[in-house]
Amino acid sequence: MTDSKQEVRDERYFAARRVTLISVALNIILSVGKIFAGMVGNSAAMLADGIHSASDLVTDGVVLIAMRIAKQGVDEEHPYGHGKYETLATLFVSVALVGVAIGIAIDAWDRLLNPDLTPPTYLALGAAVISIVLKEIIFQYSYRVGKKYNAKAIIANAWHHRSDAVSSIAALIGVGGAMAGYPILDPLAAVAVAFILGKVGFELFVESLHELTDSKSAIDKEVQEKISNMVYAVDGVISAHLLNPRGLGPDIRVDVHVVVDGYLSVSEGHQIAEQVRYHLMQELEAVTDVLVHVDPEEDHEEQVELYAPRARLQSLVDEFTKDSPLLSNLDRLTAHYIGSGILLELQFAIDLTYPMMLIRTEATQLSEKLLAAENDINEVKVGFIVIDKNRV
Repeated sequence: MTDSKQEVRDERYFAARRVTLISVALNIILSVGKIFAGMVGNSAAMLADGIHSASDLVTDGVVLIAMRIAKQGVDEEHPYGHGKYETLATLFVSVALVGVAIGIAIDAWDRLLNPDLTPPTYLALGAAVISIVLKEIIFQYSYRVGKKYNAKAIIANAWHHRSDAVSSIAALIGVGGAMAGYPILDPLAAVAVAFILGKVGFELFVESLHELTDSKSAIDKEVQEKISNMVYAVDGVISAHLLNPRGLGPDIRVDVHVVVDGYLSVSEGHQIAEQVRYHLMQELEAVTDVLVHVDPEEDHEEQVELYAPRARLQSLVDEFTKDSPLLSNLDRLTAHYIGSGILLELQFAIDLTYPMMLIRTEATQLSEKLLAAENDINEVKVGFIVIDKNRV
């Protein structure tokens, strides 16, 4: 990882720590205040809302620890970095939300079965209003930080704050309705809070599960499209397939097959692959690793045909030229493996003291022998370089 990317990673962590510590302080105040208001103000919905705020303290702590670990780079035990610790934190937040939702729903159901429902007081009503305002503020702040630094755990925690604000709205409706003479609205509002929490938790769970299982859907379609466009923009890339970006917390690893001219040298094909890798990592901050496979033609997921290896081709040429003084000096053997078979290019260093017609005749005979001896060879091309300096 480049120094600049590590600096961004550190900046990202400190921004996340700042927003999380602010969230912790706010949640302590809100959880204590709302639980007190729920108990003294006789509001099941407000008590449930207070428990929700208290649960935020746990998730804040988990997110903070995970972000600290995730900012570490590659090491011997983690060749792809520590980014998925952040995904694990998101998973924890989602499970916590679902757990809290179930607990609140059970408690609210018990209260619904209780015929003696005493209306809540103005204390619960005021607590709900204050909670809505403060929680929406912390949601906006957390969400913007999470989006800016592509911190999914912070974004998940922001939605935890937003769900707290929504649950406070439900609590406000419940408290207000109960005070207006409909006390059953208070536990019903608590059930609504539970439903909201469960829904948000389930959605976060699915999202983090997609990332942990390397699902392509974990990467925004806009980012996928940008990656694809950048690959195609590299000079020498004819097409691309099996383009698979994978999420590693805040990071993205890209695997891609690029098709280049099948007759390029290995070094030129490698250079094109390095250009793809360089541009993706330079232009996209989230991309921390790129694996480029070079193909001479489109193969997609089909099984690539395996043809005769180089050693087999070399041995055939040696066998058929061992008794030929005209073609005894093989300068280069190049095998092009294409879908229909092997195009074999041979270059011999020749001495022009021999008649050129005789040399070409032997070359033709060699081609015929090679084609007959190995079915994988579709075509043989023979070229020459002159070793007689006086005749160059």
